[in-house]
Amino acid sequence: METFEAVGDPGLLHQKNALAGWIALIAEDRGLGAEEIAPIAEIDRELAAAILGGTVMGVPLSVLDRTLRTLENRPH
Repeated sequence: METFEAVGDPGLLHQKNALAGWIALIAEDRGLGAEEIAPIAEIDRELAAAILGGTVMGVPLSVLDRTLRTLENRPH
């Protein structure tokens, strides 16, 4: 699992924050919370809450990408 790889890479952290922002925007638009996002994206509720809250430093980029693709109904 990728953990804390963004510490030394501001570009990667920016990518993670951008993806989390889009996820949060879609969730807000659809009235979805962490409880609804978690099963849709096949992640645990705590991780979904962290993403929606913008706490993404320890979240793998692949998880954020897959979650966004799932919410957008795009293949991953």
